[in-house]
Amino acid sequence: MLDFKVKSIIKDCVPVLRERGVELTENFYDLMFTNNPEVRPLFDEDRQKSGKQAKALAASLLAVAQNIDDLEKILPTVKKIGESHVKAKVLPEHYPIVGKNLLLAIKKTLGDAATDDVINAFSEVYTYISKIFIDVEKELYNNL
Repeated sequence: MLDFKVKSIIKDCVPVLRERGVELTENFYDLMFTNNPEVRPLFDEDRQKSGKQAKALAASLLAVAQNIDDLEKILPTVKKIGESHVKAKVLPEHYPIVGKNLLLAIKKTLGDAATDDVINAFSEVYTYISKIFIDVEKELYNNL
């Protein structure tokens, strides 16, 4: 479970995610495709080029931050995203790659505002959320 301090830090980031979320996710994709080009085929190239993918991820990050006290509210969205992950053949071993590059993008986007506490909070939340995704996707793979 996420502790009060982590939740508080994430809630404090809602305004910046609202304001700069798309910039953050554009940085994320640039970093990830540079650092880990092997994952690029997992992503829809048209959604990348149009910016829809970055906007969708920004909206998801904002939804997590806004609902950090009650993540059950986002489970229907997680299941829907999980279905698209299974179609794209996303596997549990891809999650650490995403997490590493997401934290790098947060540092790049927020600069000095990305304190150790902020990075640690996002890391903890990402680990928590990725486990939910992995569990949902495991069930979906098992039902294929």
